[in-house]
Amino acid sequence: MRLSKKVVILAGLVLLTGLVGCALPGGSYQFKGSRLEPPMSLPDFALMSTSGEPFQLSDVTGDYALIYFGYTFCPDVCPLTMADVRQALEGLEGRKRVHVIFISVDPERDTPELLARYVRAFGPDFIGLTDDFAKTEEVMQAYGAFAEKEEVPDSAAGYLVNHTARLYLVTPDRKLMLTYPFGFPPEDLRNDLVYLLKE
Repeated sequence: MRLSKKVVILAGLVLLTGLVGCALPGGSYQFKGSRLEPPMSLPDFALMSTSGEPFQLSDVTGDYALIYFGYTFCPDVCPLTMADVRQALEGLEGRKRVHVIFISVDPERDTPELLARYVRAFGPDFIGLTDDFAKTEEVMQAYGAFAEKEEVPDSAAGYLVNHTARLYLVTPDRKLMLTYPFGFPPEDLRNDLVYLLKE
């Protein structure tokens, strides 16, 4: 059952991002991320931020958002992806128009205090959200993302969380436009943002 769920989600991502031309109509720029054509409208959401106040995606309407679903106990994928995002944004002109939103898929362990320290390690303005998992899971569905626990009896952590390892780029009018797989070159994200911020 777990495998079939992953297969369905993977198939959905392939339909959304695969075999889609990456050049803008009438332009020569080739996007480095996987482009959705047309971009997919996203519903607003409200999740609790590390400050204890609710955060809505509409709070950053008019700017770009980079959304990632992960967790602080993640041994490799999450910290490496956040480090790549940080590198891509360093010295970027128009940086204030790009908001990084890290949504925890492990609210059981990711307290607001712990998540706040985690995201600040990558960027002082990175936004951390941690809320009831059922609410988070509802948000993930709009992005074709998933997360589920995997018990690891021999680990001090007790369990890990299998989760979608893609970064999602949302446009100023709240549409999902580009996604980036784990291990993307930071310069790819940077180049796409440079182009988009000039529009």
